Amino acid sequence: ANGFPNLVLESAWRLPDWNAMKDALSTVEKSAYAREFQWRLNLYRGYTAICHPDEQHLNIVEKCVEIASTLCIKEWKRLPSIVSHIHLPYLQAAQQVMELQEACQIHQGLNQNRANSLHDMKAFVKTWRNRLPVIADDLSHWSDIFTWRQHHYQFIVTHYTEAGEGHQQGNSMLGVHASAQAIIHFGKIARKHNLTNVCLESLSRIHSIPSVPIVDCFQKIRQQVKCYLHMAVANNMGKTELQEGLEVIESTNLKFFTKEMTAEFYALKGLFLSHLARSEDANRALSASVQFHDSLVKGWALWGDYLESAFTRDSSNLTIANYAITCFLQASRSENEAKARKYLAKVFWLLSFESEGSSVLSESVEKYSVGVPAMQWLAWIPQLLTCLVRSEGKVVQNLLNQVGKLFPQAVYLPVRTLYLTLRIEQRGRHKRDPATQHGNQPPSSSDTIRATEPMLRCSRILQIQRDFHPTV
Repeated sequence: ANGFPNLVLESAWRLPDWNAMKDALSTVEKSAYAREFQWRLNLYRGYTAICHPDEQHLNIVEKCVEIASTLCIKEWKRLPSIVSHIHLPYLQAAQQVMELQEACQIHQGLNQNRANSLHDMKAFVKTWRNRLPVIADDLSHWSDIFTWRQHHYQFIVTHYTEAGEGHQQGNSMLGVHASAQAIIHFGKIARKHNLTNVCLESLSRIHSIPSVPIVDCFQKIRQQVKCYLHMAVANNMGKTELQEGLEVIESTNLKFFTKEMTAEFYALKGLFLSHLARSEDANRALSASVQFHDSLVKGWALWGDYLESAFTRDSSNLTIANYAITCFLQASRSENEAKARKYLAKVFWLLSFESEGSSVLSESVEKYSVGVPAMQWLAWIPQLLTCLVRSEGKVVQNLLNQVGKLFPQAVYLPVRTLYLTLRIEQRGRHKRDPATQHGNQPPSSSDTIRATEPMLRCSRILQIQRDFHPTV
């Protein structure tokens, strides 16, 4: 380590080993270092000044922040004016310097027992919890950020735990919850980067936190299970990964969790069982999921996917398709239109299997579409109009009427266009029909065009819309 002080600087603060950090900092300061490294050196000075247990010097942190900021700006000015990937290290540096300053303010407030120290600390913790990575961000940078935050979450926990008073114990849980959330979110982003081992390793660190809240335990297990599912998909539905994920769920003591959390565990269990070809067990688990919490979108969606998969293996069994439509419509009750869109797409696909004279599937749509927000159907109005001219048109007519009450123009104009198109087509058929020909005589004004059933449906919708919205 003595031969590589820069490496010690990069790693010691993460462990943390502040004595090694201090020694390495002294060694680097005495030796030559690159100009680009100067801002980082001041950052590490600030880290040591805040976190060294025996030599805390909060008064010099502001100076370190100021120098590091100035050096970063100088380096930024050396770069081209067009912002590109080469600027990213200094944008990341700006965040690290800013969080150094925020950490200093947390320590100053709690150490000096200011009147508003609790409020300020909560504000900083909330800011950190909302300042999260997106999937496109560099994971190594966020590893540094989350590691730095963990030191201060731990300081918050220690500070209020040592205070010993009852209400202060509650404040210490703020640090515990924030610490657990940081670990979970980092694991989530690592999983989305296909770094499943990093995800599992990150999630395993949550056990080092005492008294983790139930909600954090739930999210940790959920991310862990999703990680095993991700590994199974990458391994062509490997049985080993699926079995490991299933064991995680089955080894979880569900009595500590809320009904909604328990329902999601059962839904995930059903998903794993279905991939393991244990069809009956999967169906029971998914059924139990929606029984525990009948408004759980994920439970209904996974059950619908399972039934859809069963229907594709036996497309003559419309009963399964009927159940799948019910599940997808229940899942579409979500207020998130983007998530509901794929479920409604599957409803239309399943509805296309209904034969002439049968109304089993369309009746399910009519019965269970009541709870689906009208806004969810706006993207599907062209498909609804296609259904309007088919056998399920009566059901779709009622649905369009409901949507039109809230979104009149979105319904009225397409339906009117469809009505005019159908009328033109019917008029063309009427002219070509030999029974309606009058030789060389011009057509009489008394010749009427018989309206088809789809035309009548369109006409009724238009009339209802005009009654509800006279200005349309």
